Amino acid sequence: MIRGEVLCGFGLTEPEHGSDATWLSTRAMRDGDDWVINGRKRFNTGMHRAHYDLVFARTSGEPGAHRGITAFLVPTATPGLEVLYQHWTFNMPSDHAEVALTDVRVPASAIVGEEGRALHSALLFVHENRIRQAASSLGAAQFCVDESVAYARSRTVFGKPLAVNQAIQFPLVELHTECALVRELVRATAERMDADGPLSASEQVSMCNYRANRLVCDAADRAIQVHGGIGYTRGKPFEHIYRHHRRYRITEGSEEIQMRTIARELFGFGG
Repeated sequence: MIRGEVLCGFGLTEPEHGSDATWLSTRAMRDGDDWVINGRKRFNTGMHRAHYDLVFARTSGEPGAHRGITAFLVPTATPGLEVLYQHWTFNMPSDHAEVALTDVRVPASAIVGEEGRALHSALLFVHENRIRQAASSLGAAQFCVDESVAYARSRTVFGKPLAVNQAIQFPLVELHTECALVRELVRATAERMDADGPLSASEQVSMCNYRANRLVCDAADRAIQVHGGIGYTRGKPFEHIYRHHRRYRITEGSEEIQMRTIARELFGFGG
């Protein structure tokens, strides 16, 4: 995250249980005019060059409560803030650091936004990134379909274009159709967010996110299959598309969390 000359690391404060972001093991306790932070932060992007780290910590309330989470902007040179290692992910050797915070002392002026109300700010960012992820996955999925169609039409097998085989045609027809459907949902959702604010369409954003992210994985897998052995190599982009977008089914809330959001709206359990 870049703001002027400030480069800030962003990631996940380690959860206590499961993947619900409101269950934080990181705690910040007031000590006079300062706050003292203890905990861990995982997949902390950009920490190889960041000057500041945005840390979410529970400052009040019970575990799992939405209120009581506070955001702190912590200089990376602060004693007690340590980068333990960088995670090697499915996608690539990454800059996603594992960070430990041991008696990290910051002044009250390090608080970003309101004390105890950081979850609202985090959800604004996450919501906007979920729709961005959906659009990115949709575009990559359509690319996989288009490239597969072009290859199947040009590839000759046993004297005939590969494209004449219905075993090639039908899976790509299904993927192409789903791309068209998801595209209209993404556009309608983005329009609603622009008109009424990022948090106005929670269930639609979740629909876009989980469906588009699953779609691109299916499309990349099919593109590898259509292209055969050459599709499995790094001479083609499909294996990279799969590795890159597979993480979108986990980040910004897993697809199970997206489904839970939709279910809350569908069954009337939302607060």
